[in-house]
Amino acid sequence: MLRVTTIHANTAGPSARYYTHYLADDGPEGEGQWLGRQAAGLGLAGLVSTDDLEALLSGHDPVTGTRLGNPLVDRWDAKGNLIPAVAAFDATFSAPKSLSVWWGLTGDPGLLEAHDIAVRAVLDHLERHGATTRVRVNGSRQHPEVDGLVMAAFR
Repeated sequence: MLRVTTIHANTAGPSARYYTHYLADDGPEGEGQWLGRQAAGLGLAGLVSTDDLEALLSGHDPVTGTRLGNPLVDRWDAKGNLIPAVAAFDATFSAPKSLSVWWGLTGDPGLLEAHDIAVRAVLDHLERHGATTRVRVNGSRQHPEVDGLVMAAFR
């Protein structure tokens, strides 16, 4: 099962700490790894650090601090409703309960490996066919081509 939630720019610091500290409390398996074709271009490889993730969620290059694209600022719609700036999306992959129970009872490492392979296949597909962005130009939205994603993956 896949559940997608929004990470807003105004929660960049707390969100980065949640992922890199709370999840990492599970030990080495909870530590994040950088994935995606755009990660290397930003100098990101190996383990996900809180500072690097917070920089990205704030819309900045984690190495140089340079702003990536337009500022991530909240805005108001015509009815006066706040629209928080979107920094990222959290895609949580959950195995079916029967598989989780099977793994919990047996500890079979092949089940965990199969789940990891399935998640990686979905992320590769998403990067190849679902990566997009949008920008406003003269009041209209455009969807320029992108070449991959930056992903912080936590088991």
